[in-house]
Amino acid sequence: MYLREMGLSEYKAEAYLTLLKQGTSTAKEVAAAADVPQSRVYDVLDSLETRGFVTVQPGRPKKFGPVEPETAVEQFCAFKRRKQESEREEIMSIGEEFAETVATDGTRQGDPEPDIGWSHPNRHYILERLELLADKCTAEILMVTTPKSFERILNHHGSVLEAKAAAGVDIRAIVANDRRIDDAVRTRARSMMDIRHVDDIRGRLYLYDGREILLAYHALNDDGYVGISTESTHLCATLEHLFEVLWADGAAVTDA
Repeated sequence: MYLREMGLSEYKAEAYLTLLKQGTSTAKEVAAAADVPQSRVYDVLDSLETRGFVTVQPGRPKKFGPVEPETAVEQFCAFKRRKQESEREEIMSIGEEFAETVATDGTRQGDPEPDIGWSHPNRHYILERLELLADKCTAEILMVTTPKSFERILNHHGSVLEAKAAAGVDIRAIVANDRRIDDAVRTRARSMMDIRHVDDIRGRLYLYDGREILLAYHALNDDGYVGISTESTHLCATLEHLFEVLWADGAAVTDA
């Protein structure tokens, strides 16, 4: 769906499409027609107003009207620009505070190595982080993922994975068996890694060199995905054990 690809959550996309079909409506009418939980519908509609998709008519009850798609897209782009600029300024501010703290305190020799973590609010940032981790990798890449996410990874930075495989990096992937992997993607992937199928995977797990980890999962945000990455040899050792258990139970993927 185009609205999901633009970054709207499922509830927001369905609510906006409902308003386009039936015109100005109450929150209760939108909830019923769009199958949005009554407890969530006001938050969804208010969020659509903030993003430029909906206008609000005060009253009792309050009513919501759809903005024409062309105008809504322009307003949503403006909203995204404002949000990105705000995030950039926040990151810059935090980064300056971090640099100032390091310059003031320094690091104490002999302290245990800290675990460092990052969060990634949508699919784009997750893929960019995965590419960076793959590019840094020198020994091993382990993936537990779904066919759709696997295909996105190969399309996004397959050339990086090919280069790593050529350099001797061991790459293995465990992929859910809920949908057949695209033939072209499967053939390309098998030239650089070993792949096994398992019956059911809920989340996505990626391990690099026994140290760096990224976890990704569905969430009710604008994009539908959230990622968390961290550097931790201790956690990685635990998750590598989980990977090996799944790998032992998996079925090999062939070209047939």
